[in-house]
Amino acid sequence: MPEDQATPVPGLTADGVFSGGGIKGLAFAGALAAAEEAGYNHWHELAGTSAGAITAMALAVGYDARGIKDALDAFDFQRIADYGSPVHLIGAARNLIFHESVVEGDELTDFIRALLDESHTNGVHADMTFGELHSLEPKRTLVVVGADIAHSRTVQFPLDVSLYTDKQGRALEPDEFPVYKAVRCSASFPYFFPPVGDLLDASTKKRGVIVDGGVSSPFPLFIFDKPEPKHPTWGFHLHGGVDASETEPSYREIGGLGWPVEMLEGILTTAMNALDKFELRRFASRVIPIPTGRVATLNFNLSEEEKAYLYDSGYKAAKAFFAAQPVPENSYGRTLAPPPAARA
Repeated sequence: MPEDQATPVPGLTADGVFSGGGIKGLAFAGALAAAEEAGYNHWHELAGTSAGAITAMALAVGYDARGIKDALDAFDFQRIADYGSPVHLIGAARNLIFHESVVEGDELTDFIRALLDESHTNGVHADMTFGELHSLEPKRTLVVVGADIAHSRTVQFPLDVSLYTDKQGRALEPDEFPVYKAVRCSASFPYFFPPVGDLLDASTKKRGVIVDGGVSSPFPLFIFDKPEPKHPTWGFHLHGGVDASETEPSYREIGGLGWPVEMLEGILTTAMNALDKFELRRFASRVIPIPTGRVATLNFNLSEEEKAYLYDSGYKAAKAFFAAQPVPENSYGRTLAPPPAARA
């Protein structure tokens, strides 16, 4: 934690939207620490894609910035690359054939479930549903974004669960859908993690193939916009490069035996960033751009120095953002100045 981190000022409420970014989501913990210092301790509506969905979920079940950092520090992320074989290439090839991915994905599922199970909020557990979450905090909303590439659409959990049935043809209810499963859907980076495929489209009766929400909506910034906002929406956006302006290009090595995964990651990351570039510039008053240097999205073997860099980058970016006393404007052209306590 940075030495100059101040004592949080309690009391302000905001909505939070978090972008995708794989392992780079470690930076969100630092950004949230700075947001707490600016007074934002209460999150009303939360949304995210991929790593952002994990962060939004953690906040929704009672984690704060320190709790998220501690949980991330305690987990060995190398476990997520569960190839299922001592020889990675053999395991990856086998998984591509049988699981539609190079890893099995069980460790990622277990990590998401453990975050729920280890929450200090009464009533939160690994298999909790969206209905149970809503009953714990009726005023809070959690939206998790995925993509059904078999039906070419964005899927917003829990609302769009009603579009699907289970394998027995029974209609699915949004309130009965497990939170962990929605987040796992959103974090299914194509070809690396297996898609979630046990949902059948209610109209086509065909299997949905639910993958990383970043394929269609990497940063759903406008999801909570209203004509008359009651509190601001702050967007937390991860990007390559070394400064908030995003002018420094990042570079990824594509070659060697791992080139298929590296190329796919490059294609998807480029497409995701391109989708958001215009909106980020138009709505800079409410987006915290967090540079992540040259840390790769799927590098689960980070050094302690790289972990510290991501946390500090998130903290410094959000600290500077709130110090500038931003007045956020939403897609309706409405602004909502933070109260004096946040601008002092």
